[in-house]
Amino acid sequence: MKHRTVTEAGNNGLAADGTNHAVVIAGISAGPALISFDLSPGQLAPDTSQKWEDVAEFEYTPTTGVVHLAASMGPDEESDDMETYELNLAFAGPGTYRMRLHALGRELNPDGVQEEGKPIAEHYLLQIWPIPA
Repeated sequence: MKHRTVTEAGNNGLAADGTNHAVVIAGISAGPALISFDLSPGQLAPDTSQKWEDVAEFEYTPTTGVVHLAASMGPDEESDDMETYELNLAFAGPGTYRMRLHALGRELNPDGVQEEGKPIAEHYLLQIWPIPA
């Protein structure tokens, strides 16, 4: 990840893409957040199931057919590796995808810590679909 991508995400306050990666800026500095995914073979409409506070949309072009979500807070407690999630965000193989990230609750505890056992304040929905070549 290049610093430039973090700066671009800061420009819209939420997310930006880079070569083979994307960056999301959470409100909290540590702790769990809730993220849901909507992966589709075709274009998706913005979600209206709740009043999202932030929405960012961008293109992402993975050069491999496998891309996983990973937390950038640092290593997990069991190893020195980043924790990755099994969901493949490049589900249609290499190529260009459209990503739309919806966010709610990022202003509730900015730069704070989401305490375990407390209701999760930050909620995200990531919509992804491939863009035909």
